[in-house]
Amino acid sequence: MRASTGSIFRVPLADFSPEGAVALVAHGSPPLAELDPSLSRFVLGSEREGLPEEVVAACAASATIPLVGPAESLNVAMAGTIALYDWRRSHG
Repeated sequence: MRASTGSIFRVPLADFSPEGAVALVAHGSPPLAELDPSLSRFVLGSEREGLPEEVVAACAASATIPLVGPAESLNVAMAGTIALYDWRRSHG
């Protein structure tokens, strides 16, 4: 049986600068709805560790998606979906 190499070896990658982007973090930042609407790029980290502190610090802003109830965080796909939906909704 052949071991999987993962998508990192098949998906083209490009250089990315977090300048002017929004870091989505699990806790400790203003709610997503309070973001400057001109910021339209989101940076998301891994589901377990999140973003490295140096990436968060390099971004123009950081935001948190408020959660209700006992949930502590969202998976990265759901967080990205909510961020994009909210941005699109606020820009008509």
